[in-house]
This record gives sequence, structure tokens and C-alpha cells, in this order.
Amino acid sequence: MVNLVMVALIAYLVLVPLGILVYSSLKPTTTDLPFEVPGFGLSNYRDVFSSGRLGTVSLNTGIYVVGSLVVALVLSVAFAYLFERTDMPGRRFLAPLALAPLAVPVTVMAIAWALVANPANGPLAIVLRNTIGFHLDIYSLAGMITVMGIFGIPSMYLMIAPAFAQLNPELEEAAAATGAPLHRRLRLIVFPLIGPAVSAAGMLLVVIALEGFAIPAILGLPHQIFVYSNLIQYSLQPPSGLPDYGQASTYGVLILVLSLAMLLVYRRRVRDADRYKVVTGKGYRQRPTPLGKWRVPMAVIVSVVLFVGVVLPILALIWTSLSPYSRPFTMSGLRTMTFAPYTRVFSAPDLTHVLTNTAEVVLITATLTTALSVWIAMAAAQRRFWGSGFLFESTFLVMGIPSVVLGSAVLFLYLFLPIPIYGTIWIIVVALTTRFLARGARVVQTALLQIDEGLLEAGRATGASSATVTRKILLPLLSPALWRLWLWVFAHALGELPIALLLTGADNKTLIVMLWDTYTSSVDYPEASALAVIIMLISTVAVWVVNRRGAPREA
Repeated sequence: MVNLVMVALIAYLVLVPLGILVYSSLKPTTTDLPFEVPGFGLSNYRDVFSSGRLGTVSLNTGIYVVGSLVVALVLSVAFAYLFERTDMPGRRFLAPLALAPLAVPVTVMAIAWALVANPANGPLAIVLRNTIGFHLDIYSLAGMITVMGIFGIPSMYLMIAPAFAQLNPELEEAAAATGAPLHRRLRLIVFPLIGPAVSAAGMLLVVIALEGFAIPAILGLPHQIFVYSNLIQYSLQPPSGLPDYGQASTYGVLILVLSLAMLLVYRRRVRDADRYKVVTGKGYRQRPTPLGKWRVPMAVIVSVVLFVGVVLPILALIWTSLSPYSRPFTMSGLRTMTFAPYTRVFSAPDLTHVLTNTAEVVLITATLTTALSVWIAMAAAQRRFWGSGFLFESTFLVMGIPSVVLGSAVLFLYLFLPIPIYGTIWIIVVALTTRFLARGARVVQTALLQIDEGLLEAGRATGASSATVTRKILLPLLSPALWRLWLWVFAHALGELPIALLLTGADNKTLIVMLWDTYTSSVDYPEASALAVIIMLISTVAVWVVNRRGAPREA
């Protein structure tokens, strides 16, 4: 009975939003809710495919995704090679700095870049204009590509760096012995062998860029630059006028199909990676590749890139949060720094309610996601019932649902169903749990693969029930992975903007929505920066705790 209830719950969380999205796209509606319109048809698809906007949005999306991929790919491969395979100085400091964006919610990073590179008073824009005459405008497609590319570096680096670290140096040494220069060794030996890791990381970044909302919304909307993700949100919540539910649903289906296609390619590349294995039972010792006269210049170049890409935007965010108004860096500005923006944040009349909502959302989401992930992964691993493996694989579909698409599907669903959670924190919890469930189940599955079945068999041999074995043996062994998963969901739920934005009402506003409203509606940049710094600190602490818990301990 318990298994049946859990299957129904998972199917409801995973499959119903997909069905609702497709259903809504087939209803001939514009401003009316999909459930208020009789009949079915393809009018929404005809309107979208016959409009001139589709071509522009598709072109923008293609340029944005490909451009972001190129920026992230070039930088992450270069960083992974330099940090893992060479004798470049400063690697121990620079490598964690390259991963720093993991601790910063994407909304905060987008606002930080808007502050540091806006053409009016952004410090970076001013320096480039005054020194080399280059006019930088972050509110452009190029600006969106740059920020998304930098934000994508950590996820790609984490997938590519192990491939570099495990590469047998004897292959390069043999080529070097024949007189092959470094660039030829890289082109003919190193890059082909890390190809699966690079292509898999690239496909995953394409999905992330397709679904990403905060960067196109904050940097694209000021000049009406639309890609699929921000167009869907704009259609549902236009600054003026009525929402277009039909257009939003149709674009949602299109981006869902694209994301699922990229995820299927990603899974195939990961599955085929066995053909490129170069780590065998024969022992070898890693030896860094000497850079010679390029050691110091490469360290300087990498330091400058990371300073401009990561450190400078965060400094601009902190500077603005301590300023009476948005302004560039100046020595005279140090004398007028103030905590007034933080005072306004903490004296906001609805802050207590917003903090309570945020705490409830992130704590419940993290706990519920972890619990469901454990059940799904264990049911699939132990084959508890027929179809448990299929249930586990079905959660993979959620990974292809962009946040803004999932948010709109959940919105349509609970406007129709007589379940009174619309306008409460529970509708946000349901959507966020659905979003993080697939990744959570795979984290637990990986941890289960590392546990010897003999430990569980020994417990059963003593006469202990399955529940006792799970409680006394399995869960304690899984606890480090479960703790990391819980904190990962906590940090990501804190900064998840599109779902919270679409599902927020008068009584369930969270911190990230408060930040969005302060930045876009109130246009109070110092107060928005102060709020962004607070969110960044909370997220950073959570990520730091994850790293501390995940670090190996000495026996």
C-alpha cells in the first residue's frame, strides 16, 4: 500500500505538470485560462509559427545558447588543463575561485554584472571606455552570453577536470619523446581523449542556458531582447496588459522538446564514454606538464580573467549596497559609505513575513526532496516492485523541464484543481520539489552504488527486518550524501527565481522575489544590492557547509 501511494505521488509530481503543459498548449486561448476554453486545436501553434517573433526569438536563443557554450567551454577547458595538468603557480588559490559562482545564486550574479558593466556608471564599462575606447553595454545579447558563459564555468569545470586529472601522462610523454610540440600533443592526444567529458558537459550547459531565466530577464528585458525563457515569463506576467496563456504554453512545449533532446544526447555521450577509458590497472604517477617561460604569464592571465569575471562584479554589488545611490568606484566615495540600504531592508514592514516564507519553503523543500529521493533510489536499487526502475528513470523527464515552464505548468494545474494551495507556500514547495527530485534521486543512487550489499545481508542474517536494516545500517551509511543533498537543495531553492516569481501571490513572497521586485519595480539599486548580498551570504554559508561535510576526514 505504501509503495502504491508513493508511486502515485511521484507520478503526480512528475507527469501531471507535463500533461498540463501540453494540454494548455492545445487549448485555443489567449487571455483566458486554458480550462475556461472549450475544445482543442492547434491554433496556438499556428499563431506562434506564423508570427514574425518566432524567428527572432529562435535566432536570439540560438546565438545566446551557442555563444554561452563557446565562452564556458573555452574557459573551463583552459582552466581544467592549467589547474590539473600543468605547473602553473597559484593553482590552489585560482581553482576554488573559478568555482566561486557555484555559491552565488544566478539572480544575484546577473544583478552584480548589471551594476559593474552598465554603460551609465558601471566601473568596468567606464574603465574600458576611458582606456581603449570600447563601449560596453551589458544589456545586450553579447552581455547575456558573457555572463551566462562565466556562470557556466563551474559546472563544466567539475565535469571536465576529472578527465584531465586521470589522463595517463605516458601518452603525452611518448609523443613528446618523438619531438611533438605541446599544441600538437593537445590536438592529437589530450583533446580527443577528453572528448566525451567535454561533449557531455557541453550538452548539459546547453540545457542550463535554455532554461536559464534570470540572466535573460535582468540583462535582456531592458532592451526587449527575448529568448524562449524570458518570453514565457513575459507572456504570463507582462508589465502591462493581459497575459497570453496560449503563447506561453506553446513556447513552453517548444523549449521542453529542445531541452529533452539535449538531455538525451547528453545521456548517450555519457554511456559511450567507456570507449575512451585510459585509466587501467597499471599504475602511473601524475607529473605536471612544464609551461616553461609561460608559467607566470598564464597565471597572470587566469588571475585577471577570474578577477574581472567573478571578483569585480561581487565587489560592485557590495560597493553599491554600501552607497547612498548607484555610482562607480571612487576614493571619495569611501567617505560617504553608509549602511542605510541594509537599514531599509531590515526595516521593511513585510520582511518578517518574507523571511518566514523563505525559511519554510527552503526547509520543507530540502527535507521533502531528500526523503522522496531516498525512497525512489532505494526502490529502484532493490527492485521493490515491478516498474520501480521505470519510475526512477521517469524522473529524468523533469531534468528537461525549464524552471519557467515547470512554474507555468504548476500555475495552470492549481488554478484548475480544487486543491487550496494556490497563493500559499505549498504551491512553491510542490514545484521546487518536482524540479530537484531527479537530481536528488541520482545523488542517492550514486551513494547506494558505493555500499557493499554484504553489509546489508549481514544485518538480515541476524534476523533484522528490512526496516531495521534500513534504519540501523543503510541510512547511517548514506547520511553524508543525504546531508550534502539536503544542503544543495536548500541553497538552490533559496535562489530559484522563475518558479517563485510565477507562483508568488500576496501571502507567499520569498526573499528572491523581494529582490526581483526591489531591483525591477522599485529601482532602488542600493537596497536591492543589500538584499542580494544577504542572499549571497546565506547561499555561500550553505555551500561552505556542503564542502566541509563532503571533505574527506582522517580516520
